[in-house]
Amino acid sequence: MIENKKRLLIAAAILAVAGGVIFTVAFAILGFDIAKLGTQKYEFNTYTLSEDFNSIKINTETANVILAESDSDKCKIECSEREKVKHSAAVREGTLVIDTVNTQKWYDYIGINFGNETVTIYLPKAVYASMTVDTNTGNVEIPKIFSFENICVKTATGNIGCSADVSNTIDLQTDTGNIRIENSAPNGEVKVKTATGSIKIADIHCNRLSAESNTGSIDLINTIADDNMTINSATGSVRLDSCDANKIKVKTNTGSIVGTLLSDKIFFAKSAVGNVDVPKTTSGGTCELVTDTGNIQIEIKN
Repeated sequence: MIENKKRLLIAAAILAVAGGVIFTVAFAILGFDIAKLGTQKYEFNTYTLSEDFNSIKINTETANVILAESDSDKCKIECSEREKVKHSAAVREGTLVIDTVNTQKWYDYIGINFGNETVTIYLPKAVYASMTVDTNTGNVEIPKIFSFENICVKTATGNIGCSADVSNTIDLQTDTGNIRIENSAPNGEVKVKTATGSIKIADIHCNRLSAESNTGSIDLINTIADDNMTINSATGSVRLDSCDANKIKVKTNTGSIVGTLLSDKIFFAKSAVGNVDVPKTTSGGTCELVTDTGNIQIEIKN
């Protein structure tokens, strides 16, 4: 019995080594390109639109979305996409609409996919009224060369980066991903929310601001809200660097709250397990800082 087990173990080891060798040789033949091991077929398509539009609406399942400047007066959309998951592009009532066209059958979902789907939109103008993006598993990047009145981006598992100048409202939400927003002065609300990811907000001046993360740090740099600023983090630290608002409320369960503010505040600060060090000022707006496990340290920047 013992000898049989030994022979079986030796045979299994030989098969495992042989399988590894075969895989390595096959991988080398493919130029060590992991994407070539996938079973999904990809293609590159380009769509060109000459109609004028003032708003943008994008609905894609798994593609990264990138905005870039067009070198002509036409809009060009370049898509790296799967053979049976393509995109359509059309101008409808003054809005550029990009949708996913999924023709997969149930058996097409069986396989391995190492590809990277990307939708790159070359815009002919710099200023637009609104932009809405809804994607399941894709990153979204909006560069600073564009301006919008309103931006709303929602993704399930992807990072969001927004450097565009927005005049009214910004709404960025992701379930699993990081969010970065910078260089804008909207006169309305800035709303940023992620379940498992970090948030970085820099050089923003708005009326109201809310930032929420379940498991991730929240950093605000040179950020001012004329009315109120609300920050919630379940398991992450909060840092305020040269920030201000008439009313500030920061709450975290397990994380420290540190930083500098630009004007005096009436402070209410509490930490269940941690040190509390805030200025003893008695004028200005209100600042409520609460953490269950973490230190609180705030200074007024002269």
